[in-house]
Amino acid sequence: MRNPMLLTIFRHWASLSIHRAIRRAIRRAAAPAGALAAIALLAGCAASPSAVQPTVYDFGLPVSALAGQGGTGAEAMSLAVDVDTPPWFDSPGIGYRLAYDDPLKRREYVDSRWAANPGQLLTQRLRQQLGVPDAAASAAGACALRVELQEFSQVFDSPQHSRALLQATAILTDATRRVIAERRFVTEKNAATPDARGGVGALVEAGNALGQQLADWLGALNAQSAGRSLCRTAETAKPRRH
Repeated sequence: MRNPMLLTIFRHWASLSIHRAIRRAIRRAAAPAGALAAIALLAGCAASPSAVQPTVYDFGLPVSALAGQGGTGAEAMSLAVDVDTPPWFDSPGIGYRLAYDDPLKRREYVDSRWAANPGQLLTQRLRQQLGVPDAAASAAGACALRVELQEFSQVFDSPQHSRALLQATAILTDATRRVIAERRFVTEKNAATPDARGGVGALVEAGNALGQQLADWLGALNAQSAGRSLCRTAETAKPRRH
């Protein structure tokens, strides 16, 4: 004859064992799922784009051609204009230096950039100011104005004060690559605010000032030529046959 007490104890023990086994199975199955969920969350955060996009600047709307000193300038000659830049200006980054803290280190803003590299933007602006169409850059027989850009950055003399610094050398050659004239230009403009926006405004002002200086320089060269053609074409430069 079966003992009712033993039967009750056995049934209770069996029920507890089954419940424990079920709980262990649930925990084992839930652990990988939680890990996968965490991995998916981290991957989603890494892949999501930044909420803040960099601010993009250029030189603004096109400008009219300038007149050089004496009413003559680049429009009086067949001219091609290009700006050469060192490798560190090949990116659209807006560069700055801390003159009060390691001035040999060139830095760039993270949240702001140019629409193109500085040399391209400056070339476009100088062509506008000097009245040179883009097609003239490859025109046969044109004089070539090459601007070698050495510095084009925002310089901080203190955390509260900064200025734009533009340093360049202009070289004018004729169609035979004979150097007609050469001149160095240094232009500085104070920034209205000690940040990227202030630096961009000052750099654009410096670029515009360079355009006016080039127009004046070319005008003076034309005036000194006393009516003679300042730019020799490849044809006129050929020696005459006797």
